[in-house]
Amino acid sequence: MERLIKTGQWKDLPMRPGFGSFMHPTEEKLTLIKQLGVDEIILNMYRNNLIDTNFDSLPLPGDHQWEYKDLLMLRKTVENAGIRFLALENMPFSFYDKIMMGQPGREEQLKHVQESIANMGAAGIPVLGYGWTPTGVWRSSTTYPIRGGAQSMSIDLDDFKRAPLSHGRVFSEDEMWDYYQYFLEGVLPVAEEAGVTLALHPNDPPVPSLAGVPQLFRSFEAYKKGMSLVESENHGLQYCLGNFSAMGENLDEVTEYFAKQDKLVYVHFQTISNSLVNNTKLNEVFVDMPGYYDPVAMLKKLKDVGYKGMIMPGHVPKMTGDVSWEERGRAFTIGYIKGIIATLNQ
Repeated sequence: MERLIKTGQWKDLPMRPGFGSFMHPTEEKLTLIKQLGVDEIILNMYRNNLIDTNFDSLPLPGDHQWEYKDLLMLRKTVENAGIRFLALENMPFSFYDKIMMGQPGREEQLKHVQESIANMGAAGIPVLGYGWTPTGVWRSSTTYPIRGGAQSMSIDLDDFKRAPLSHGRVFSEDEMWDYYQYFLEGVLPVAEEAGVTLALHPNDPPVPSLAGVPQLFRSFEAYKKGMSLVESENHGLQYCLGNFSAMGENLDEVTEYFAKQDKLVYVHFQTISNSLVNNTKLNEVFVDMPGYYDPVAMLKKLKDVGYKGMIMPGHVPKMTGDVSWEERGRAFTIGYIKGIIATLNQ
């Protein structure tokens, strides 16, 4: 089946801003998004204490898979507000934790993930963003002070050295790659049949290992390997500029390489102080502050390579008056993105 993001309302869209990093499409959030002149969102189904911290419940029920009727109603809720629903980002860990770690029960989990993807396609949701992060996302702090006392996320790798083993033992790179290939071989044929595109997020932070578990997707070369293990047009990147910056990669080279393969599914637009190459510390910064890359040059590069997907604020600093979703920080970032895109389009 043709990829859903290449058909219907998604066909021939330009490079454009969008919002994500929240779970519940409440009337308040959808109204704010429309007021900011944005017409597309992603919903994030990952319970953590880093983004959209009102996660006592999820808008999609189910501990092991998503059902068609629930997916359909969620899409209609978004579309009834005049907004396109591009992707679900991050399945709950309970959907595929045994798959990631090669544990008993992974066969049953794989069947449920396959059904979830098929149901997404039937319900008209084009993209499933996912991470291969058995240990989750790690930060040292979410209150690191930057400009004007705004609070950002920070990492000090020394803080993680004494972390206990998360899964009872140390795992090897080879076995983790085997588990990942098992997953791809099981889900990509279903995604192709359903018209759903899978988009892989980097490990965060992109370091060799955390709590005894190798972090596979920590480099440009690892991404090349991951995209080539099982060839499919329905597999690509959540192009998180913050994480690729932390890797110390040449972003122009990465952008050109994956754009030529049509692997840039959507972009997380966030900036950090520096890479983790020869550094143990970094912090996230406002998009107009000095950081690892030039946001204007980065958006120009995306336009030059013909990218026509969504660009959304990723993690943003928390400003005074922000609540669970960093609304003011996100509004600031989206305005910055929109201004640059408008200028590039002149």
